[in-house]
Amino acid sequence: MDSMDTELRRGIVLFESKKFPREYIEIPLLYSIRHDEDYPDQVGELIEGGILVYVKDNLDMGTNLDIEVFPPEYFGLKSIKAITQIVWIQLQATNDEEEHEYGLKFVSMDSSNILRLRKLLNHLEPE
Repeated sequence: MDSMDTELRRGIVLFESKKFPREYIEIPLLYSIRHDEDYPDQVGELIEGGILVYVKDNLDMGTNLDIEVFPPEYFGLKSIKAITQIVWIQLQATNDEEEHEYGLKFVSMDSSNILRLRKLLNHLEPE
């Protein structure tokens, strides 16, 4: 992630399966605020929806984030990197110790990361 702040921040991403009864998985997340508007690999309709994240930083609607998600080792997947944008804010924490809840949409992701994301989501689907 070339255009990331020098300080990486930690959070949690919550993925859910939408086809059948919802399955949730909490996965570690690294993120940084993205300051440029250059998105080299547009995803458009390749990836639907987005993700829910919990982080300690108080961020604004429309903020772009570089993220890296780390699936559990038993999935056999490398980390997943993407550029995302905050599209909704559900929970604003009342103090610095609490986490904020943000909905992110995918803005840009290369084909190898798209493939890993789809594999991760397929693991969440009930058999």
